[in-house]
Order: sequence, then C-alpha cells, then structure tokens
Amino acid sequence: MKNIFKTTSIQKDRISDQIITVIEQAVLEGSLKQGTKLPTEEKIAAQFKVSKVAVREALREMEVRGLIRKARGKYGGNFVSAPDVNRVGKSLISCFQFGTLTEDEIIDFRRTLEPVLIKKAALLRTTEDLKAMEANITLCEKDLAFSRTRVARHIEFHVLIAKACQNKLFVAVMEAIAEIFEDIAKNWQQDRKKCGWILISTIGSLTASVTGRQKRQNN
Repeated sequence: MKNIFKTTSIQKDRISDQIITVIEQAVLEGSLKQGTKLPTEEKIAAQFKVSKVAVREALREMEVRGLIRKARGKYGGNFVSAPDVNRVGKSLISCFQFGTLTEDEIIDFRRTLEPVLIKKAALLRTTEDLKAMEANITLCEKDLAFSRTRVARHIEFHVLIAKACQNKLFVAVMEAIAEIFEDIAKNWQQDRKKCGWILISTIGSLTASVTGRQKRQNN
C-alpha cells in the first residue's frame, strides 16, 4: 500500500486545501481504506513538512465534510469515513435555521418534489411500504376521531412516500423537510380540527396515487 504521508510533499500555497486533496485522493484510489486510522497531527505535519495548524484546519474541514470521523479515548484518533448522505438533510435544516432558506422556499420545494416522488413510489413501493402508509392513516384517523391533530404523524406520511421510492437521497431530503415542517406547522395548531381534515384528505389522495399501480396492473 502506498504511504502518502511519506511520499507526498505539500506546496506552500493553500496548505490545508492541498492536504485535504491529497488525503481525499488517497481514499478514492484505495490507498486509504474506510476505517483506517490516520497518523497523528504531529506525524502528518512532519511528513508533509507543514505546520500542525494547517493539518488541524484540514482535519477539521474533512470532519465537517464527513471524510473522517474523530474518536476519543485510549483508542481514539482520526479515522477515514465514508460521507453520510444524511448530511445533505442536516445541511438543509441548518440553511432553514440560519435563514438561508425561507419557509416559502421549503414549502415550494416540497410541493414541486412530491409529485415526482408519488409517481416513483407508485412504481417501486413494496407491500411493506403500503402497510406502513395504511398504518399511518389509521392512526391519523383515530387522532381526528378524538379531536386530536398530531401534525408530526401527518408529516411522517410524506417521509413514507420517499422511502417507497427506494432512494436514500430522497429519504434524507424528505426527513429533513419533515423536521422543518414540524416547526413550521406550529402555526397550524390554531385550527386543529380543520387542519386534521385537510391533512387526512391530502394523505388519502396521495395514498390513492401510490396504490394506483396495483389497480392498473389488475385491470
């Protein structure tokens, strides 16, 4: 296995970025495997002939990007890690929390994306997916019968549609949007019963669309 820490030197401009590029390339080429423990900051700095500050900055950026994970304790250190698709969702949530994305933009995005997800879910959903949706509807209807409206439960239905698409990216994005919508939906509680009927009606329509595949196949 090629030892990049002994065979690679770093140019002096944009040092931390170059460190990231070298390590990232080694991961892509397979020289560094997922789970491999990186040398200490001191050793990396010595091998690359750069400062520990530059190494620390590079490692911090790689951790944010999901390229490495840090572990504490006796057997701790920096370990090569595969980027997590859920970071996409976390980024969306952060953008909303810090005002980079507005409430209207989130709502518009969901309304635009969901018809695509419904069509895909209608083709790819499994029996288990359908059972999960039906169970969700049953619980929502029971809540409504007792004049309760648990918005989180209604929002969960939209995540179930994403899961029925059999695509991790769709799921990550819709889970993030669901978390954002739970915050947005606090204003809906002013008219709980009306909100419940609207949500139940919407879910019923979506379910009919998703289950349409079976009906078409049976005809």
